[in-house]
Amino acid sequence: MVAPAPLSGAGLLLQTLEGPIRHALLDWALESGVFDLCDTPQPPDLLGQRMDLPVGPLTLALRALVAAGFMKRCDAGFRTAPGILPFVATASPRNMVETLRVMARTRHAGLDQLGALIAGAGVAPGARLFDAAHWDAHHRSLAAFHRAVAAEATAPCLTGLPEWPRARTLLEIGPGSSTLAARLLDCRPDLQITLFDLPPVAQRIRAEAADLPVTVLSGDYTQALPEGPFDIIWCSMALYFHDRGLPDLVARLADRLAPGGVLVSFHEDLTDQRCAPPEHVLGRLMPALRQGDVSFAEGEIAEAMAGAGLARATSQLLSTPFGRFRLDTARKEA
Repeated sequence: MVAPAPLSGAGLLLQTLEGPIRHALLDWALESGVFDLCDTPQPPDLLGQRMDLPVGPLTLALRALVAAGFMKRCDAGFRTAPGILPFVATASPRNMVETLRVMARTRHAGLDQLGALIAGAGVAPGARLFDAAHWDAHHRSLAAFHRAVAAEATAPCLTGLPEWPRARTLLEIGPGSSTLAARLLDCRPDLQITLFDLPPVAQRIRAEAADLPVTVLSGDYTQALPEGPFDIIWCSMALYFHDRGLPDLVARLADRLAPGGVLVSFHEDLTDQRCAPPEHVLGRLMPALRQGDVSFAEGEIAEAMAGAGLARATSQLLSTPFGRFRLDTARKEA
């Protein structure tokens, strides 16, 4: 079989037309429950009876779901692709349907005003997009995202640290949920974990973490940080909202480290003069047009760590199901 050539020119332009179709098709599949119905192979005629849909149009949709990679075709009919089933099955603990819907609303909001926003004439942004009320309203979808994929991707960033076996205290900035903390405690039940988030989110975390031996503190890192000191401070997709500049925030975080402690950052890393990777540049376009661009450029966090006097820095590019990220670590000298 000859591998398809990389798309360019007309092919690249024409493929773009499939994007809205893929998303609309996925949205229909999630709404209709067809992924649950097809957890085992289903012939289209029987599936049509169960869904009360005409077989002809339904078969076209099922074929399109196969073409999009969401379903598989087999002799017995159609079945949900095994790779996505844990994330779309209603009863799955890793279900991320609500997460997908919330992310779609955030990323697509204002598309009908794209030209006006680029011209600076779009609707006034009003309240800050990612304020306490936003995170409070979206806590459930964020927790689902953590359970589905994020904790699995980020836990090794901490358990793989040289400092991990001897660390006694860990502070997580803006955790959004207790999912990662629970996973870390499975590995290190003796670890003293402090979760620090905005007041309404902290209240929700306290409720969901009632059975976990963690400390949940409420506050705003633009105003004050937990006193510490901490052996590990973990910041994952959380440092965007500094009000006195990133170097000031990183310096205050470094001040909360114990001697020999490590500051760990897991954030996007825009490259090629902020034109890549596409999942971050395209995925964050609409929020950036509406509220301002807060994404970090290549090396920006590492530079702030060095400016804060932290040493023995390491950086690593990681590929995750939700995009490419950079893991930056730096230490406070003992």
